[in-house]
Amino acid sequence: MKKSTFKSILLIGTHANLYYKELAKSSKVNIHTLKFKKKDPFSVDEPNQFIYNDTLIDFNGKYTLSELSFALSIIVEHNPGFEDCLVIGDPTELLYQAFGFAKNNQNPHMIRQEVQFQSTKSKDSFLFLYPSGMVAHNIRKEISSLIYLLKKYNRNAFLIREGNESTSQILQNMLKKGVISFDLNILEVNGIEKLISNQTEFTS
Repeated sequence: MKKSTFKSILLIGTHANLYYKELAKSSKVNIHTLKFKKKDPFSVDEPNQFIYNDTLIDFNGKYTLSELSFALSIIVEHNPGFEDCLVIGDPTELLYQAFGFAKNNQNPHMIRQEVQFQSTKSKDSFLFLYPSGMVAHNIRKEISSLIYLLKKYNRNAFLIREGNESTSQILQNMLKKGVISFDLNILEVNGIEKLISNQTEFTS
């Protein structure tokens, strides 16, 4: 697995964006946000929208994994700010899952096929926020395709599981141990569990 570094942090979805203000205060790393805004059911002209930082991007598709990932793949392709990110979010949120597929140029319906276009440039890592109110076996079932995807493309993946410290404190501790770009393979922070290690190799 490639050395895992990052140049920016991307907070995806509702859960992750709860930590934006605290992280922005304590981090020297650029922090970007990506959210989804459903259209007003009483408005005729207003579409669904992605919100990247403060930029609104119209989305006329359905809120499904395949349509979200297709739309996001176009956005990712035209924005260099998505390169080498630490992608933080709740893995049970569809927007987060769709971003994983989009970032790796993978059709969700063809996930079992061999890798056709392996990216050698991207050094993204994925950090999962433990969904509140869910037990472990439910999480594994909900995110099995996402884990398979990240193994397939050799992406580092980590999980934050709250214990004695809050998620916010764990994230801040992580950022204190690094600068703008550091090696996550040797990063040791209490509360962060490595799901896909540098010894993990994808086999079809």
